[in-house]
Amino acid sequence: MNTISKEQLLQLAKCTLAITTIFLTACGDIKEVDIGEICGNWVSTTGKPDVLIFKEGDIFKLTLFRKKSVTRKIKPETFLIVQENDNLFINTGFRIDIAYNEVTDVLTFSPNGDYTRASEK
Repeated sequence: MNTISKEQLLQLAKCTLAITTIFLTACGDIKEVDIGEICGNWVSTTGKPDVLIFKEGDIFKLTLFRKKSVTRKIKPETFLIVQENDNLFINTGFRIDIAYNEVTDVLTFSPNGDYTRASEK
């Protein structure tokens, strides 16, 4: 049977404390998304349909402006934005996560890519 020396035990305790500190620091940096900051018109950087995020009463919604394949007419589809454990998503039949980068003002829809805020005309 192998035994751990005092030095090894002390080194293990130091490493455990360092890792715990890193995890606690990382968790402290998480900021809850203010959904009101993402309201507005958004344009895809990869040619996906445009979206509009808006508040209706106490809830937030996302409207997707999709073109019908045959007629090429725009057909808006609206979905409820759900906030669960500080994560945003919409349910279109499957979950699409929404992440917001406040510094660059970019929305990321997983798996649909990045969207930038449409310039005001």
